[in-house]
Amino acid sequence: MANGMKLSACLAFGLLGGCQSWSVRDIDSLPPTASLPPTSEQGKVELRYFDNVTASSIDELTALGRFPDNPDEVSELARLEMLDNRADQYGGFVRGFIVPPSSGTYRFFISADDEAQFIFSTTASSADAQVVASVPRYSSRNQFDKYSSQASPIFNLEAGKRYYFEVIHREGYGGDHFSVAWEGPGITQSIVAGDYLYSYGESSAIYPGDELSKEGFSLGYRVGYFDGGQGLAFNPSYPPLDDDQDGLYDNWEEFHGLSASDSADATSDRDNDFLTATDEFRFGANPGSPDTDGDGIPDGVEFAYGLDPLNPGDARGDLDGDGVSNLDEYNAGTDFTDAQDVPVQEAELVPGMVGQYFSGRDLDQFFFARLDDKVEFDWGSGSPGEGIPNDVFSVRWVGYFQPPHNEGAQSYTFRARRDDGVRIYLGGERIMDRWGGGSTSNYYTASRSVEAGEPVPLIIEYSEGYGGARIFLEIQDGETGRRLPESSVLLTTALDAPVSEDSSGDGIPDSWALRFGLNPYEQNSTKVLNSSNVTVQQAYNEQLDPRTLEPDDEWSGGTVGSSPAPEQPPVEQAPPTSTTTVTLSWTAPGTRLDGSSISLSEIDAYEILYGQSETDLTERVEVGPAETEYSFEGLESGTWYFAVRVRDNSGLWSPNSEIVSRDVQ
Repeated sequence: MANGMKLSACLAFGLLGGCQSWSVRDIDSLPPTASLPPTSEQGKVELRYFDNVTASSIDELTALGRFPDNPDEVSELARLEMLDNRADQYGGFVRGFIVPPSSGTYRFFISADDEAQFIFSTTASSADAQVVASVPRYSSRNQFDKYSSQASPIFNLEAGKRYYFEVIHREGYGGDHFSVAWEGPGITQSIVAGDYLYSYGESSAIYPGDELSKEGFSLGYRVGYFDGGQGLAFNPSYPPLDDDQDGLYDNWEEFHGLSASDSADATSDRDNDFLTATDEFRFGANPGSPDTDGDGIPDGVEFAYGLDPLNPGDARGDLDGDGVSNLDEYNAGTDFTDAQDVPVQEAELVPGMVGQYFSGRDLDQFFFARLDDKVEFDWGSGSPGEGIPNDVFSVRWVGYFQPPHNEGAQSYTFRARRDDGVRIYLGGERIMDRWGGGSTSNYYTASRSVEAGEPVPLIIEYSEGYGGARIFLEIQDGETGRRLPESSVLLTTALDAPVSEDSSGDGIPDSWALRFGLNPYEQNSTKVLNSSNVTVQQAYNEQLDPRTLEPDDEWSGGTVGSSPAPEQPPVEQAPPTSTTTVTLSWTAPGTRLDGSSISLSEIDAYEILYGQSETDLTERVEVGPAETEYSFEGLESGTWYFAVRVRDNSGLWSPNSEIVSRDVQ
């Protein structure tokens, strides 16, 4: 509403005693907004210079009347480093906030010429700050080990939390500089960069040095005044009335059902949203509602993750970019800010078994996989499918046996008729092995006791030589002899499952392994199924068929269970031939040696390690971060071995790729 506009109303509330009038004033009309501190900004901090300082110590510098609010010059730092030979006899002062990227232990280091102190708080408050590292005289630029005092104690810091800091620097004569470095999770000793710095803001003339008071001053405008629409008496003066001195303005307490004469209710949490009434007051939230904006996430949870309790739209956001909304993360109990902590999707099983079809009698050449509702086939003298010969082929069916009983252990009998060979594995145990020739006239049986509950891995392997091709499997109740219906006891992972188990823990989802003729219950990641020395893990990482290395455009699933193995850059090479030129190509790795993720923008260089022994790759070639291919000329005759690794901008390395070889003549 416009300034000076009058609003009148006649209300029947005994509290007011009749008709009242209120002046409706907007925030901009209330003095003195110019004295409030500006919003803290990411990426920079203010450096204040105090010239003509003849002080011989930092204590003398800080005792000056013009320190810290009346500097001679002000500049900005994009990192905690001052490298200029600016002048002689001056002082410098920096303050702001550091926000760690990850939770864990950190240590700080300071270097300076001449004297300097790094002052740090384990909270966002300057009141808790103390000197944690110092240079008593001088050090060389970025020399952090001249004095033991240059290294701080170890601090346990939380990701995304603000920590107040100061740098005080005194220069006498000669060179002058200072820098502050840190080390922590995924960070080797390096200068604190602007990404982790936030400016402090100007001091308030009304509440100097008192952040809580400055915040309260601002809140007086935001929530201390009411425009009469709430049916409450209006206080035209500033600050609004606070009868019990609990920091909550009387009108606000009365409107929300709190007591203006009871200071204890400031720490109450009536709505059980993990925020006190004081917290709700500061955010403008409703202390009587656990979810003020009605977005499904409690106010306290939103505050903890830096969301806005008054903005329902942020529930649809995705703080960690893992493809799961903040609301879904809350409902699943996972961390909004950890891309690795995602809601566990249940891997669904479907009736039947996946049949993997091969030419050759011992699962030799894989052709295709399909879902078979049961293992009961009579192909006669024909082929089981496209590409498979009429004779000399084999099949592996993969799935689970779901015991139908509800408790305890019970015996079941597996019965097979075949022409020619059959093997059965239950829970990893080979319970039947009739791999030689035979006819369907005889049943072969195997009985096992199975506990109730989870499905048990089941594999049936079949081998055909010549002539008729038949295989029949049935499962019976061990006590009654009754045949069990396959549709209820045979389960498998769908070939197109959006998410599946990683039963072997090798980083390869079961559904992907099944599609490409692999046994999902075995470790497959290091196997090589092609002539280019590309492992199964590398093929999966690059979405390639592990046998042909053709793009696997259909795959879009994932895994539950074990986490994928760290990505390694696959080194691709053509089939070995005799040549005088060796060309290597690669893709960027996904992780460093410590397991942390590495992006393309962080790559400083690739290093090729090579030699004429797999165990002695002593030769080195470095190429730029934009290169993904390199050719060697003039290598001596013989077999050469190669691997590739990457170095990031901080000097950290990725794991080596797998070693590949090439013959040179």
